[in-house]
Amino acid sequence: MKKVINMFIKKYQVKGIVQGVGFRPFVYRIAKKYHLNGWVLNDSNGVLIEVEGEQNNITHFIHDIEFNSPELAYVQEVKLIEEQESNNRYSSFDILSSQKHSSRQTLISPDTYVCNECLDELFDPTNRRFRYPFINCTNCGPRYSIIKDIPYDRPYTTMAKFPMCKECDKEYKDILDRRFHAQPNACWKCGPQVQLKTTDGTNVSTDNPIEKTIDLLKKGKILAIKGLGGYHLVVDPMNHEAVKELRKRKKRDEKPFALMSSQLDDVKNFAEITKNEETLLVSKERPIVLLNKKDNEFISLDVAPNNNNYGVMLAYTPLHHLILRGNFIALIATSANVSDEPIVYKDGDAIEQLKGIADYYLVHNREIFTRVDDSIVRGIDLDDEVIKLQIIRRARGYVPNPIDFKEGSTNVLALGAELKNTICLTKDEKAFISHRIGDLKNYKIYESFKNTIAHLQKIFEISPSVIASDLHPDFYSTKYAFDQKVLPVVQVQHHHAHMASCMVDNQLDGPVLGVILDGTGYGDDGNIWGGEFLIGDFLNYQRAAYIDYFQLPGGDKAVKEPYRIALGILTQIYGEQVKELPIKIISERNSFELDVLIKMIQKGINSPLTSSMGRLFDAVSALLGVRETVQYEGQAAIELEQAIDINNSSNPLLSYEIVASNGIRKIDIKPMFKELVSLILKDKYTKGELSYRFHYTMVHSRKCENNEY
Repeated sequence: MKKVINMFIKKYQVKGIVQGVGFRPFVYRIAKKYHLNGWVLNDSNGVLIEVEGEQNNITHFIHDIEFNSPELAYVQEVKLIEEQESNNRYSSFDILSSQKHSSRQTLISPDTYVCNECLDELFDPTNRRFRYPFINCTNCGPRYSIIKDIPYDRPYTTMAKFPMCKECDKEYKDILDRRFHAQPNACWKCGPQVQLKTTDGTNVSTDNPIEKTIDLLKKGKILAIKGLGGYHLVVDPMNHEAVKELRKRKKRDEKPFALMSSQLDDVKNFAEITKNEETLLVSKERPIVLLNKKDNEFISLDVAPNNNNYGVMLAYTPLHHLILRGNFIALIATSANVSDEPIVYKDGDAIEQLKGIADYYLVHNREIFTRVDDSIVRGIDLDDEVIKLQIIRRARGYVPNPIDFKEGSTNVLALGAELKNTICLTKDEKAFISHRIGDLKNYKIYESFKNTIAHLQKIFEISPSVIASDLHPDFYSTKYAFDQKVLPVVQVQHHHAHMASCMVDNQLDGPVLGVILDGTGYGDDGNIWGGEFLIGDFLNYQRAAYIDYFQLPGGDKAVKEPYRIALGILTQIYGEQVKELPIKIISERNSFELDVLIKMIQKGINSPLTSSMGRLFDAVSALLGVRETVQYEGQAAIELEQAIDINNSSNPLLSYEIVASNGIRKIDIKPMFKELVSLILKDKYTKGELSYRFHYTMVHSRKCENNEY
């Protein structure tokens, strides 16, 4: 009779987010649970496990790894790489030192909010970490922002300079402890410390920098506070004069400031929260969530002027909780920078660049290696129970989690666009998208762009075979691509890239009809595209339809003064007679300005053509008197949307025409503008009603085009 073998030694490679998330202690515990011996260690590909024991127990062990791993872990693959009959090689199960291999496929956890267990200890007077502002454990704390290299072990992070004390070292080595192999583990004795500084960098004499910070905030001072991925400028939002002063110093006239609260109940004092939004607020990513304002006596009107929303996040570090809890229902926590500059994250830069903005600096000596902004999301409430969100800014909490492809690809470095830049590196079946970098016209942001490329290539060991860049010849990202002479460059049309990204998100291969409505993108014909209907797949596309071209009088100046765009469209309709229209955007202009602009428009002088939906929204906002000039990007469209009033709109559709030319369909918006002028002159419709009719018409026009294909 053939002998049945039930005892094996098996080696597994586990890939995914499995470092710095309590994965090895988890593996140790379940190995003990199933009476298995062997070892587990971190390597450059993830986690390597060798187990010896009965086959049935090994099967249960692998099942738990795949389906019951720690909350912060993401198990992408468990691969059996070796097996043999048992020879009683092991008598225990151990956690071994990490190994570095030549090939790297490890995923890195994003920075994570402070967990409830650590919060309980933070406010427990009997705990040795009572009120320690850097308390963390295997389940929470900094990750991506402090990692210099992989594997994720303390020597490869900015915590390397903080040797653990005996108590912390004991926890770190105790397999049953919550801080077993928690790389940022620290306490009052051995870890990072906070220090309050004046504007010239001098230490403030105080026994308790945090309590002193709270006192200064209550007195209306502006504090620059070092957080997880950079500095915040922090102000009491109930202090109207302090908020106005922050706007003045930051050169931020009207763009809303983000708010931070310690607990959900605090947020409910000043904002409406749906079930979906509550789920997003308390999610492990802790993003800024856009919430509807509630009438309240707490928050200064200058926090988010002319806006129906607050951007609110819950505190995600122990330091934030120590400042907020019991002291403020909310604090302004806005990126520490001058408008259009990158968020400050280095201590020396903070003292230098925030001079004249911050009154004091609350700093700490744990280095931030990678700058990471707060993420911004919007909840989308639908009829089902599924959590829906729109990611407006993908950064802290989400980065560097990859996006999966259906199939592997060539290693590509994709450089992104000029504005709101992010970069992307692909490897095998994954796309690693960076945090939001910013607008590349700014030199400091361009330097950050280059540093981010180098850092992501290093930690994920990706050597691109090709570079993808935008079509626009003057983008700094395009110039970066062609300045290097080693790799081939593939230029991708801006809106085709948008379509392809949506195809990846929805796991589509094509062909598809892509509807891409945005602000700006360099078109194949050299014009500015932005209201596009494309048919194609990942490789090819054809322009099936678009919003008929209109002008941007003054070029970039028209983006900041959208009344110019409205005037351009009206001039197309009425010619010289536009000056006689008794509407606000005409009557408020002096005759000289009108004459100059009309000549520019009629002769096409510095008045580039665009099909941009974003600029169309701006033009309608100006025409309706909602917003004629803007202080920040998107302001005109945001306020136009928030003005919507659906009352008394039984027949909301406005006029427009769809015309064909050379096989391409164009949406002619001139009839819509002519009708809007007529409705304005009747003086019986509110801005809100006309805004609703415009939005309704744009949706209708999109449906009509979709139905044609």
